[in-house]
Amino acid sequence: MSFLRWMDQWRWGVRKHVLPVGVFLLACVTPLCAQQDQQVTRPKLEGKVIYGGAVFGDEIEHQLVGASVRAYVTKRLSIEPEYLYLRNGENDQDQLFQPNVAYDFTDPTKRLVAYGIVGVGVLHHKGRFVDSDFVTGAPRVFDTSFTTWTATVGAGAKIFLTKRLFVSPELRLGREPTVRATISVGYVFAGRR
Repeated sequence: MSFLRWMDQWRWGVRKHVLPVGVFLLACVTPLCAQQDQQVTRPKLEGKVIYGGAVFGDEIEHQLVGASVRAYVTKRLSIEPEYLYLRNGENDQDQLFQPNVAYDFTDPTKRLVAYGIVGVGVLHHKGRFVDSDFVTGAPRVFDTSFTTWTATVGAGAKIFLTKRLFVSPELRLGREPTVRATISVGYVFAGRR
């Protein structure tokens, strides 16, 4: 009986989200069609806010938020330092700083820009757990904090809603975290005129 109840809740959740997702996609496509004949210059500097999820090697899921700035060195090659705050709970938090190098596979003046990204950085983990002392049995807090290196490689796409405003889904694989999926909202501060 609980499986059927779960299926009913799942169906209701899908129905509840289909209309908003459809409206969102339509809203994204409409400005793209209007921009079809406009010529724009390449981007030079852009910033974005990031939201998503990450999984570490031992299947511990974290929510993440962050920000990054991308500066173009050439027409397609750019440097993108980013900061992320990852959280699994009060006793499991991470901060990540990672400089990245990105390459636009498609023309950066188009509405849809596919890119690859790679980076190496540093991750600081703040963790603790409460357990009992082996000898006395008294409660004891164990600090599991550490700092380590991180590296990721992945791909994404920038979908321009206007000349300068874009959304960007991205997927990365690597070390600390193992898998990372994000959606970003960004703005081109210089270029794309």
